[in-house]
Amino acid sequence: MSTDSRSLPERDFLDMGVSLYGIHAARHPRPCYRVCYRLRMFNAGRSSLRLLGRKWTLRDSAGRTRIIEAERVFNQQPVLKPGDAFSYGGCTYFDSEPAAMEVRFFGTDQGNRPFISPPLVFPSRCFPRRRK
Repeated sequence: MSTDSRSLPERDFLDMGVSLYGIHAARHPRPCYRVCYRLRMFNAGRSSLRLLGRKWTLRDSAGRTRIIEAERVFNQQPVLKPGDAFSYGGCTYFDSEPAAMEVRFFGTDQGNRPFISPPLVFPSRCFPRRRK
């Protein structure tokens, strides 16, 4: 399934939130930044949903953007009935200080109609402020 937002209708079924565990800067041969998080999704709609995958957009302080797509949500394709919740945690890595992260979820509703969620944008307080 393509996650091109032009080919999938955007539907706001999911009430989503994020908790940031932290940003860790490790010094290996070069700096590496690890962002750990926990996502929570709640089906606020009237229809059951099957989440088929996710699409991340990651930006770093050097101006690079990475798009990461996966055909599962934390190795699952969860079904969320109205009122159900699903959460998972993970980490992602950056070569430069992270500047922005967002994630979108795609799936189908109980009528097997595809959708993509609006982006869950990580708040700016999740990222270090650049020192001048």
